[in-house]
Amino acid sequence: MPRTIAILGVCAPERRAYAERTAVALDRPLHLLRFADLRSSHALPHPRSRPSTAHAVVDLGTDVDLIHAIASRGGAEVEAVCVVDARHMVGDLLDEAPLVASARPGDTRADVGARARQAALALELATRIVWINWEQVPTAALSVQMALASHLNPTAVVRLSRDPLSDLHSKAPRDGEILERAGWVHALNAEHDPYMRDNRVMTVRYEQLRPFHPARLSAALDRLDDGAAGRLVRSAGFCRLASRPGILARWEHVGSAMWLEPIGTDDGLMGMGQEIAFTGLDLSAPKLAHVLDLAALTDDELAGGPAAWALFDDPLPAWPAVESSIPDATD
Repeated sequence: MPRTIAILGVCAPERRAYAERTAVALDRPLHLLRFADLRSSHALPHPRSRPSTAHAVVDLGTDVDLIHAIASRGGAEVEAVCVVDARHMVGDLLDEAPLVASARPGDTRADVGARARQAALALELATRIVWINWEQVPTAALSVQMALASHLNPTAVVRLSRDPLSDLHSKAPRDGEILERAGWVHALNAEHDPYMRDNRVMTVRYEQLRPFHPARLSAALDRLDDGAAGRLVRSAGFCRLASRPGILARWEHVGSAMWLEPIGTDDGLMGMGQEIAFTGLDLSAPKLAHVLDLAALTDDELAGGPAAWALFDDPLPAWPAVESSIPDATD
């Protein structure tokens, strides 16, 4: 049994109750981790540094920085159990609500769709995903939910919960980096092989060498949000905007919320265009590619070069200044 068991999920009462049952069943102490704790000196130290909490069950609060929390507790050594309430799993992934409505400006917990983003991240970081209240949901809906979770995290053990001891009985893989568990990473590496499948659930890898025209991309995103290619649930990857040349950006979307964030400047050394994985329900890969291809530069636009691209209408949110990711020749 792993040293630390972290309980994840955006449904606070259900997650807390499951964490309590797990602690009782394993006769382990229960620790509560909240957002403020990660800002203090007592934030989830590595288990070897605090033996008294090394074998704890840790309830990770709804708005906790999950990556920081798990990594600081031992990363791949941690058994990360994501608790899903079957009554509203898909709704959680489509939720436009923030995690904290009253957060200060600049706090990403106040972003539109931040709760859905956290729900997706909890699924992607988990070593196992368990469903509660599944008896109240039709079998067909459960099949879709379990396949969707498996697409978002192909390596996780997925099961309908009976009790914590049974849920933890089967061995779950904990090899490699925790950020490499996400289905979009597997898809971009051409190794996406979800354990659970359903005909309604699909993951599509989209590639396009040409950068996006920012105004046409904005229109394409609206079309996709309206269901032009099916119900998109999650997409992530890397992209480039022609009006912001030399900058590689992280593409991230959950439900109806979208984030395009600069990673760094590289003068095109990391590729020129787009590489994005899309997961959703009833998707049409040809329609998805068609909508996005219309947002890519045409032959004439591409020939115009960066000087012409800088004049494009760009309605997308401005980016902060980014530093070059090219190593200094003097280093």
